[in-house]
Amino acid sequence: MAKQTCAICGAEINLIQQQKLADGSYICRKNCKSVGMKQFDYVHADLPSVLAHHDQVNKGTKIFNQYFVPRMKTKQVERFGDVYVAPDIGLMALAKTDYKFFIFGKYYPKAVVYRIADLKDYDEEMIETKTSDGKIQKDNVMRFFFANTAGLYTFTTKVGNTKSDEACVKYFNKLFGIQKTIGNMGNTWKNQINAIGAMGKAIGEAVKSGGEATENVVSAAGDAADMLNVAIYGDRSALIAAADKTLAEFEAQG
Repeated sequence: MAKQTCAICGAEINLIQQQKLADGSYICRKNCKSVGMKQFDYVHADLPSVLAHHDQVNKGTKIFNQYFVPRMKTKQVERFGDVYVAPDIGLMALAKTDYKFFIFGKYYPKAVVYRIADLKDYDEEMIETKTSDGKIQKDNVMRFFFANTAGLYTFTTKVGNTKSDEACVKYFNKLFGIQKTIGNMGNTWKNQINAIGAMGKAIGEAVKSGGEATENVVSAAGDAADMLNVAIYGDRSALIAAADKTLAEFEAQG
């Protein structure tokens, strides 16, 4: 069989050692594919997205061990399986746990860190996998989706049983100030309608001005878009500020 060259490290790799990417590139399994998280889909990823994910892991692992691990000891981190949330620094993470010896010496060799404010969807899912004996196994998992994120921007992970999944959803709803109850659906709907109305007004002003978006019209449209965003996803300004501060501090360390 023809050998290939790893697009990342340049190693010569045979069929067993190679992972083919969606754009036709090849990377080695041993040194390069192993850098990423198990949740990353290499089969449907191209080389730029793989490199972006590897940067995620390299940077995320440092941030996780510097900021999350100390907070675990003081119970400032909420955990859902392999997902860790630290609201005071505006960040959350997907981390791999390992042990230096049997069940002793826990450490975190890999992690991807996200801004909590970029979490746009989080929900329970039922997935089916085929076991080695051909049987179908059903598992409850949580799916997370992040905006403004290169690399691993969506993933599923098992956080426990159905009650654990529900607790996870409720936690983020509360964190974002989203009240998903019958009693509050009216207020949420009203806020969204008000925001949409404000956007319509801004567009109407632009039409009246001959289609030229003045500075005031652009500002009004931007404010209306922010209103709609808050109505749907909750007010995340404090989480954004916390993440900005933490990441600026990390970057300043070089």
